[in-house]
Amino acid sequence: MVVRQNEKKKAKFRVSFLFLFIFASFAVCFVLYMKEDFEVSPDMIEPASNDVVYIEPVGGGSSVINPVPASERGEEDYYDDAVFIGSTALAGLSDYGYVKSANMLLSDSIGLSNFSSATLSEDGVESGMSDAAMRLAPKKIYIMVGINDISASGGNVSFDGLKEFIGDIKDSDSGVKIYLMSLLPVTSENESRTAANQDIDEYNSKLLEFADSMNVYYLDVNTVFKGNDGKLPASYAEVNGVKLKKSGYEKLSEYILTHIG
Repeated sequence: MVVRQNEKKKAKFRVSFLFLFIFASFAVCFVLYMKEDFEVSPDMIEPASNDVVYIEPVGGGSSVINPVPASERGEEDYYDDAVFIGSTALAGLSDYGYVKSANMLLSDSIGLSNFSSATLSEDGVESGMSDAAMRLAPKKIYIMVGINDISASGGNVSFDGLKEFIGDIKDSDSGVKIYLMSLLPVTSENESRTAANQDIDEYNSKLLEFADSMNVYYLDVNTVFKGNDGKLPASYAEVNGVKLKKSGYEKLSEYILTHIG
């Protein structure tokens, strides 16, 4: 009986030793395998699926954000290569020394209806709007028109003239930045003589849509001048209600300089 028990123990020991030897051998082989240089061959890579869909970024690559958001303030010489076209409501920028008078192409006879066909005369030379502007070699053009067109058209304004002008400027390949400025609000007393502020707001909304469609800048100077009642405060307006006082043009200039596209 004793002999039989010892034989069983001896057999059990031999089986355990065998398993230990196999495990140790596997471990050594695994370590040696991991130390070998491992190269990926083309055959090991699964081909890309033809079902993968690549989505292009939305936005068409336009760099224009409208209305133009606040930016770093422009330098003091910012207006040297800027041209202003349109309503005499902008005249104070020149009257108070912000913009050179030579860079102001202003007339109350300039409107949406004749923007592309109006002829300007300078030193006996007559030229169209785009030619007159580009003769000044601008880097940016600011346009404010439409106050007289609102009441005359009953709100059904057409931007065809502006579209033609913008096309001419872009065709010149000059890299000029174009800013379409919203119309300023008017005082309560002046609504009956020019246009109601509600109509001005509707016009400005259409102008914003047009600016987006043409990929040019839209400058919302209207909002910054509105009082709580949605009208131009009398403290900013001259007696005729069309032009601003000096403090108004100072505010307008500062807004332009801090909203650069």
